[in-house]
Amino acid sequence: MRKSAGRALGVLHRWSSACGAVPVAVEGASARKAQAPVLQPVPRPVSQARPPPNQKKGSRTPIIIIPAATTSLITMLNAKELLQDLKFVTPEEKKKQGLQRDNEMLLQRRKDQVQPGGATLSVTVPYRVIDQPLKLAPHDWDRVVAVFVQGPAWQFKGWPWLLPDGSPVDIFAKIRAFHLKYDEAKTDPNVQKWDVTVLELSHHRRHLDRPVFLRFWETLDRYLVKHKAHLRF
Repeated sequence: MRKSAGRALGVLHRWSSACGAVPVAVEGASARKAQAPVLQPVPRPVSQARPPPNQKKGSRTPIIIIPAATTSLITMLNAKELLQDLKFVTPEEKKKQGLQRDNEMLLQRRKDQVQPGGATLSVTVPYRVIDQPLKLAPHDWDRVVAVFVQGPAWQFKGWPWLLPDGSPVDIFAKIRAFHLKYDEAKTDPNVQKWDVTVLELSHHRRHLDRPVFLRFWETLDRYLVKHKAHLRF
């Protein structure tokens, strides 16, 4: 039987060759899979592509600069109580509490915001507070919205917009200036001639603190609406 089958296959092969027929090969499942067309990924449109992970949008957080001098009524030790909690605590009190001075801080200002429908929503807005302005990058100066002026002009040494004679008057045309003092203390002569909003505190009547710092924020808000509307406030 095997010899007969072999002879039959031989005859079939010779017949196929003579007729020019192409032998049919039986392919397995793996071979069919290999020959299947490969679908190439379709690239996304540019508008749908994600930006590189290291690409960040510019910050819109406003920056407030305060004096680095320890004689200032507002320092990095008590700025959060004054501007965020609207209550005056002296830097000396914060030192007695063992508070360590930060290089900078982020305030969370709470304010009521009127919605389009007329409803009032309570929101929290961050503000960056620093006392080392010369460490700012050039592009950060556009976000500086307020400075607390101590009095001496040397506070502004190295700042942009400083006039050749050392006068900071052009700075106050670009940044809202404030001066914090006790109500019975004399106003510094420089502050008197500069475009500076003077905020006066009482030594003992702490219930008057809130209106003083609310005035600071109201004044700053008006300035931001007019000159820095691109920032978040």
